[in-house]
Amino acid sequence: MEYDYVVAQTLLLGVVALIGIVFTFALPVPNHKSKARSGRFARLFLACCWLVEVCQTIRYSGYEDAGRMGFYLASLCAAYMLMMTIVKRYGHSLTRKQIALVLCHFTAVAACSVLLQFEYLTQWVGNTFILLSVAFPVWLAVRRVKIYLAAQSLGDKVLYAVLSVVFYSLLGIVPLYLIFFNASNVHHHGLTFALLLVFILVFMLSFAVSVLHSLVNRLHTQVHTDPLTGAKNRHFFYEIAPKLSAHALRNNDILSVVVCDIDHFKAINDKHGHVVGDVALKRFCKIIQDQLRAEDTLIRMGGEEFLVLTPHCDRNQATELAERLRQVISQTEIDAKGIKLLLTASFGVIEMTPSSEFFSSVKEADQALINAKAAGRNQVITV
Repeated sequence: MEYDYVVAQTLLLGVVALIGIVFTFALPVPNHKSKARSGRFARLFLACCWLVEVCQTIRYSGYEDAGRMGFYLASLCAAYMLMMTIVKRYGHSLTRKQIALVLCHFTAVAACSVLLQFEYLTQWVGNTFILLSVAFPVWLAVRRVKIYLAAQSLGDKVLYAVLSVVFYSLLGIVPLYLIFFNASNVHHHGLTFALLLVFILVFMLSFAVSVLHSLVNRLHTQVHTDPLTGAKNRHFFYEIAPKLSAHALRNNDILSVVVCDIDHFKAINDKHGHVVGDVALKRFCKIIQDQLRAEDTLIRMGGEEFLVLTPHCDRNQATELAERLRQVISQTEIDAKGIKLLLTASFGVIEMTPSSEFFSSVKEADQALINAKAAGRNQVITV
């Protein structure tokens, strides 16, 4: 009767692991080559979890030595597959030296199992070594996720919480159970089943949340980013920029707007083609971005027209910024597909006041830009 119960647990966990494996195929695959492999290691992790349960069943069936070695190696393999899922999740890989150390770790665990079999090690020493061995890759995974928590990602936070619970369970709950409970093999099997079942379900949830949340963030970034230049786009201008402006004015912060337009850019497209024009636009944006602060925002309004939001800059400081940009642009030679270009740009500047309306202020800065072009181009006019 007990054997049937143990086999039923093993089969049930196999079904759950299989569902998890199928579930990972339904998750979106990242474009990054290394990140795309995280799903593969997640599936291997789920398969290894089931192998842990299978090896426990083998031990219960009377093949203690074979089952124990399989249990130790499958547990370690599951831990490393979990670690590799996290490593690949963030686009990293192991070096050859690290791979060699992992293989040495597996060899040490196999040797520990053999020493236990011939009673050269006590059970307490063997269990301690195995727990620490399994906990080590999990600890590495926790450290890896913790690095990315600064991004305030909900998915990373969920993953970090789950891995932390697993790590502290391995170092806390499992040793207490082994020390204070002299349970039978069937109870050991039941505990292994319960822990693996909960861990598989929670891992599936946290991994899915992490992947989907990253996808949402990536889509949100793509919606607000110009694919050619990397600057913010008109979606950002209409959706986010007014909120940034309102927040600044509500807190009595100074905010200025600088608009600019590349002079005679149509002539570059007509003479050299749009491919050269696109390269010139990318180089132009790079020049501007290199002169801006971290809190400044560059927005491509369309074509060759750009806008810069400069918080904590008054009228004079924004004018100085525009003049500096004008000089750097006019003095920097651009190499576009082997063609040397010297660009110039015209600028309009305005400082917003607490009573200003964002789009009205941008319109005034646009008019200043038009006046700069009418006055001969390659100059700055401030409202």
